[in-house]
Amino acid sequence: MKLSLYIAKRYLFAKKSHNVINIISAISATGMAIGTAALIIILSVYNGFDNIIRQNLSESDPDYLILPSEGKTFNGSDLPLSALAETFSISGIIEESVFITYGGNQGFAKARGVESSDSSSLWLGDIARAKFGPGIASELGINPRFVENAFLYFPDRNAKFSPVNPEAALNNVRVKPVDIFTSTTEFDNDLVIVPIELMRTLLGYGEDEFTAVELRGRAGAALDLGNDFVILDRYHQHPEIYKMMKYEKAAIYLILIFIVIIISLNIFGSLSMLIIEKQGDIDTLHALGADDKLIRKIFALEGWLISLLGMVSGLVVGILTVVIQSRFGIVKLPGNYLVDAYPVALQWTDVLLTAAAVTAIGFIISLSAGRNRLLSR
Repeated sequence: MKLSLYIAKRYLFAKKSHNVINIISAISATGMAIGTAALIIILSVYNGFDNIIRQNLSESDPDYLILPSEGKTFNGSDLPLSALAETFSISGIIEESVFITYGGNQGFAKARGVESSDSSSLWLGDIARAKFGPGIASELGINPRFVENAFLYFPDRNAKFSPVNPEAALNNVRVKPVDIFTSTTEFDNDLVIVPIELMRTLLGYGEDEFTAVELRGRAGAALDLGNDFVILDRYHQHPEIYKMMKYEKAAIYLILIFIVIIISLNIFGSLSMLIIEKQGDIDTLHALGADDKLIRKIFALEGWLISLLGMVSGLVVGILTVVIQSRFGIVKLPGNYLVDAYPVALQWTDVLLTAAAVTAIGFIISLSAGRNRLLSR
């Protein structure tokens, strides 16, 4: 191994009689460097956007969401609220799909009743106020500056439906739109936030009845509430979003790896021409007792060294680019976004996966090139 590596290194840096071989070798190393740097930079940009999405989700979602394992509602007295309050900030909610009318417009939305400090800003004396998501606000033409009220409707569980007067089977409450909040996800796009007391009136729920309880303050804490409740962390509250982000990143990684494979085929041509040029050296090594296995190893290592040289250069360029962008934000984002420059986040797992993949690709291509070219002599 030492002899073959020594000869391969001499071939790597030695001047060739045909300058085109040096050019092709340089192109091969440069291509591997560009492919490696592109992997690091693009994956880091994806990580940056991924972190922004996760941060926005974490701001709107609780650390844990407690739901009943059966049915829609449960009593707060069934939970060890005093014990949970030692670790978390607790907030009960009531959430249901309702029918809304505003002016001459109507539509369906997800109404969420909130309690404690969240609902204090939703009362002005005896007037209930509501905050609307941008989707439902646009659909109904809601403008908080107008004096128009919105009405929420839900079927009365105790009333009998009458085809003559269908509205008699509906409960309704009136709210004053006061705000249109910014939605970072499609889940809150059609959300209406109202006081929890209003939702209890609309749905006919009891004083201590909830559809869910939110816990905030200590992500990762161990919770065991028995079989009567389902506990969802942030990942399980929106599993489709997190799965989609993982699948997208995996797809990006595979596409870029495929590009690196195409680029690495330059090594095949470089080694083929080098083997032709070094035919005299090959005959001399054979005369000295070297077998075909040693010869193949020499040229395989030569191609692998070219790919490793490009890979190391690409890693350095990619990491430096990400660090500079994260600190100075040189490349700006066009338009109005939450950030003014492309967000980047370097993850060392990405660096290790990139290095391992490029190293393996370079080795396989080099081994194949050396073996096929020598066997065809």
